This record gives sequence, C-alpha cells and structure tokens, in this order.
Amino acid sequence: MQAIKIIIKLIHAILLILLIWSCENEIILDDTVSNPKLIMNAFINTDSTNNVLYLNMSNSVIIADVEKAIVEVYVDNKLVETVSEIPPYNGFDHQKRYLITTKFNPGDLVRIEARTTDGKHHAWIEETVLKPPLPIEKVDTATVKVRIYDELYERLRFRITFTDKANETNYYRLVLERTFTAKTRSSNGVINTASNKFYSMLCNEDLALSDGQPPIDDNFLFERPENIYGVFSDNYINGQTYTLNVHMEPNEYPYISDTEELIELQQDCLIRLQSISQTSFKYFKALNVIDSGSYDEMTMEPITFGSNVHGGLGLVSIISETTHQIKLPEQAIIIHSIFW
Repeated sequence: MQAIKIIIKLIHAILLILLIWSCENEIILDDTVSNPKLIMNAFINTDSTNNVLYLNMSNSVIIADVEKAIVEVYVDNKLVETVSEIPPYNGFDHQKRYLITTKFNPGDLVRIEARTTDGKHHAWIEETVLKPPLPIEKVDTATVKVRIYDELYERLRFRITFTDKANETNYYRLVLERTFTAKTRSSNGVINTASNKFYSMLCNEDLALSDGQPPIDDNFLFERPENIYGVFSDNYINGQTYTLNVHMEPNEYPYISDTEELIELQQDCLIRLQSISQTSFKYFKALNVIDSGSYDEMTMEPITFGSNVHGGLGLVSIISETTHQIKLPEQAIIIHSIFW
C-alpha cells in the first residue's frame, strides 16, 4: 500500500511539470508493482502547435524511464503525424518527450497512441475536441482591500463577464497570466527587457468558483482548500451571463541591475477561459486538495485522480480556450510582494 501511495505522488509530480475527455476512468494502481504500465501525460492547447507529450513507466517505488517508443496522432481515424522525440537536455536527462505539432479543431476526434518498440506496452487516448467558451464580454479591474485571516490586504480585483453555453453541461478553468515588463538602458546605451509572469489568484469570494473547492472530509472538520487551479462547472450559471469575481496579489519587479536606467514599466494580463472535460475538472479538484497543504494521507480518505489513458496510466487533456488581454493601469503596479 505504501508503494502505491508513492506512485500516486510521483504521477502527480510529473503532471505538474506540464504547464491542462469525454471518457473517464479511475487510475487503478493495485497491480503497478507487478505489472508496469505506460504513463502518458500531456496538456494540449488547441491554439498551439508546440505541445509536449511525456512518457514514463510505472514501477514499484519510482517512475521509470521508457527506453524507446513510437507515438502516433490520428484525427478522425486518419494518421496525421508520427511524433518526433525531443532531444534530451543533457546526458543525465532520460525523460522521453514528444513534440506534437498537429493543430486540432473543435469536433475533431483525436486519438494519440504510444507503444514501446519492444512491443510490450501500448497505451492510447481518444477524445473529441471541445468547443472553446463563448467570448469574454467584459473585464473590470480595481485595487481593493480584501480580508484574509482577519487582516486587510490590498489586492487587484478582476470582474470577468461571460455567457455560459446553454442546454449543455460545461466545465471551465480560469487562468490569469499576468506579465510585468521593465525596459532598461545600460551604461553603454544597450536597451534590455526583463519580465516575469504571475498566476496565483484568490477565488474564495466567487460562488461559481466555489464549485472547485471540494470538502476533504464528509463532516467538514478540516478547512476547505482554495480553488488554486480556478476550475468550475456551470452548475451555478446554467446558460446565463455571469461575472467571475477573483483577486490577484501584487506583482513584483523583475530583476533590474543597479547599473541600468529604467525607461518603461508595463503590466498586462492575459485572461484565459478554458473548456475542459469532466475528467479534467475532477483531476484539478483533486490537485486543489493535494496542493492546499490541508491533506493528511494518514487520517483522510485517499484522493482519486481521473485518467483517460487506455492500457496505461496518466492524463492527456485537450483544451480549447477563449482569451482576452488587458493592459493594467499604473496604480496596479506595486513594487514589493505581499504573500497570502
């Protein structure tokens, strides 16, 4: 049982490296010690032609490496790509990565197959690409005071208005990609640009986003975890227009040398509203529990992750998204960091 728990943690760690279904299966790890399985992990964005599939092998106490494998992509039952392996970073890098360059469209039936060249292992996923959410209609921002643990902190509030697609069940993920860019001039006149990105947001004041905050025990004895990954269903929206209400903590300057002259500061935010599957929704809810710091495997029920990989383990998600970019006002730029 301890070995099985270790494998669950290791699969979680690999999935977190991927910077997110119609078919849902539970990850069954009872026989992974005696019967190793191929692990497929990927978060595939339909707007990108630069998606990476990770392959590993389950083992008793560690995630094992795959010696050599073939990965093929099918769309509507036609082979469209035999995927190229990404070269290792260095001589110590044995992680198998495969670059998927096919661009998928809503309604495509996508099948991704992976098999080891020794013929011992074969795993695959088959998913229909979801339609993206309806366009984001309006975004309002303001700097406000938010009460956190009985103290007031200054936060940047986002109010994001969109309309849920009617007569269907939808699952979403909200991602705020906030970028702070500083342009500087060095002593010899060279213009340099430095930037950093920030994603963390606070979702506990929004009704719809509370759907992604699962209780971690039936009696509500433990603190409910934050919805770190911004997932929610349309249970509270039901085909209506809705305004999400979330907050971000202050950003901080990227590193600037003392010898450089600051020329320009700019801060913007790419708002990404993603369509995800029910399996993905449940997976991110499980991650909310694991990453909350409130989960104790000794006293609480085991966390179940979803899998859409047949013949193996893991999760290969194909997401569609709608985006809206805004430039943040100068007063939203705060030089220092304040942590929750």
